Amino acid sequence: MAENKARIYSAKKTPLHDLLPMETPISAHIDISSLCNYRCSFCFQADTKGMKAVGLKRGFMDLSLFKKIVDDLADFEAPLKKIKIGNHGEPTLHPELAKCIEYARSSGHAETVELFTNASKLTPTLNEGLVASGLQRINVSLEGLSNERYEQVAGVKQEFQDIIDGVKDLYKKKCAVSSDLVIYVKVVDEAHSLRGKSELVFSLSEKERSFFYETFQHHCDEIFIEKVVPQWAETQLDRQNTNTGTGMYGQKTQEWKDICPFTFMYLHFNCDGTVSPCTLDWPRKVVVGNVNHESVYSIWHGKKLRDLRVAQVAGERTCVDFCSSCSAPMVCVEESLDEHKEAVISRYAVSTEELLLSDNMWVQSNPIIASS
Repeated sequence: MAENKARIYSAKKTPLHDLLPMETPISAHIDISSLCNYRCSFCFQADTKGMKAVGLKRGFMDLSLFKKIVDDLADFEAPLKKIKIGNHGEPTLHPELAKCIEYARSSGHAETVELFTNASKLTPTLNEGLVASGLQRINVSLEGLSNERYEQVAGVKQEFQDIIDGVKDLYKKKCAVSSDLVIYVKVVDEAHSLRGKSELVFSLSEKERSFFYETFQHHCDEIFIEKVVPQWAETQLDRQNTNTGTGMYGQKTQEWKDICPFTFMYLHFNCDGTVSPCTLDWPRKVVVGNVNHESVYSIWHGKKLRDLRVAQVAGERTCVDFCSSCSAPMVCVEESLDEHKEAVISRYAVSTEELLLSDNMWVQSNPIIASS
């Protein structure tokens, strides 16, 4: 029977401030597909006008670029904890997904290769490929528990039974060969309607909660009911639940964090090769590098990312475009560096001159900083 726990508690963690500075990032998030077959109400994928306004280009990552990213990880002194595939789009739409996973797993550059999916494409053929590729963890996100709910929340005609059958088949296949694949299944506790009035919210009833556990708990390894939180800044704000003091995984939240933990933890590789300091930068406004022309190592240790970290320890996250309106540091992670600010400054050897931000690229365009 599956263990009932949120995915952030699937492994024991060392406090983030004790790990800094990190020679090697904790994880690399590689978005091989920015295309998605769903338009979930709370996600930027439903904001067609918003994506057009920022000129967001979507598509599939070339396999050669994926391999280049993985190969670059060899420059770090130790393997990463995870290579995570998928986030902005649906990775199972990528025609070479299994090849990507197999390449990442065989590289030995990460302890775990992980996949995020809406499970709509978990056919027997794909499942066989996922197990054979060496995938070690898959996070299945359900947007409802019925055909009707998928149409209301995700804007698609989805046979929910197909998703059930897909998860069951994957679990059966991985057990048959004693694979080390861990299957995590989660559903959102409540979600706003995609169309019509944004105040129309669908909440899981006790009957639905019981149905969820009864349906999946014997066909996965971990299971949980997550919360929809305001994690996507500058989009679908009326379709994301407010921060009520409880985060995505039921954890207690802070009202604000000056320092975003994500910028100290990992890198996010967009499908076009641009690199963001976190997965929530959907419009790619906070780009710290481009892996087409730079190595992953040089981006992780580069000036752009250092300037971003310095701006935050200087208390100026509100002056960084996009970061200023982002709630993800509060609602998506437990880690907090605010109370360790002086230690972070010391460990990264941030000079007094750097803290003046006179040469900091992320705050130069802000009139308050520029005139101070």
